[in-house]
Amino acid sequence: MDWRLAFAPLYAAGLGALVLAAFTFGRREARSFTPRGPLAWFALLAVLYSLVALRYGTGPFTWVSLGALGHGMGAGLLVGAAGLAAAGSRVRVRADALKAEAPRGIDEGVAALRQGQVPHWGVYRGRLAASDSVTSPGGVVCAFYEAEVRARRADGGKGSLLSVERAYAPLLQVKGEKAEAALSFSPRLLLAPQRTRPCLLGLPAEAGAANVPAEGLPPEEALSYERVGKLGEECLVVGELRPGPVPGVYELRGRQGGPAMVILGNQGETTGSVLTRRAWRLFAAAGGLTVAAAWVFAS
Repeated sequence: MDWRLAFAPLYAAGLGALVLAAFTFGRREARSFTPRGPLAWFALLAVLYSLVALRYGTGPFTWVSLGALGHGMGAGLLVGAAGLAAAGSRVRVRADALKAEAPRGIDEGVAALRQGQVPHWGVYRGRLAASDSVTSPGGVVCAFYEAEVRARRADGGKGSLLSVERAYAPLLQVKGEKAEAALSFSPRLLLAPQRTRPCLLGLPAEAGAANVPAEGLPPEEALSYERVGKLGEECLVVGELRPGPVPGVYELRGRQGGPAMVILGNQGETTGSVLTRRAWRLFAAAGGLTVAAAWVFAS
């Protein structure tokens, strides 16, 4: 009996499951947005790789030959190139939106939708609002924050990392003078300046301002390197403004219903140039992986 044929279905299924699980659950925002296109490509490549293993496998314990390993490595390089190209394309779309037109106010966008216009992809300007507030390690009451808490150093440099903290309100909004829109938010798509604030490690967030130590935890002086979205702060959002699930409600989302990009404290045109350079770096890396894959297949 050929053991390769007996275990091939299990091998193919396991490989496909591992690839899909790594791509889906390895992303921080996987619960809020899972792109369908890359998953389909990864599933197809997993099946093709399994077929290669069946074709070139030798012996019951040697799944693939050296030639098959080379082809598998080349396929892996092509997968990486495709992923980088897709990421570069998404970054380029946001960069083009920032450079192509002036930001529109939320009031203007909502008024256009009420007049029957189609949802518009572009850059919107408004002020941050939230259903609740959170407090950063530095004591800032805000809609969201992302912080690295580090020990103090005598020379003023960054000390050892003590903790990484992140929090945001359940419902974020972008408000204008007359209208508002719910914001689909992901910390991964946040561009904001980093601020350094002193904090006391070991204090509960609500007691930080009063300097009351948490029970059993002596306070420790530290520095919080944080990006904060303050309530009422002006922001730019790169996304699509469209009607929500309930009449009279509007929402800002990214492509395919994913999170939108939020920009704080930066000019849109400058950020567009930065994103354009980032997109070209991703395209260049994708081209390098493609050349490497061609060399592997040819060798």
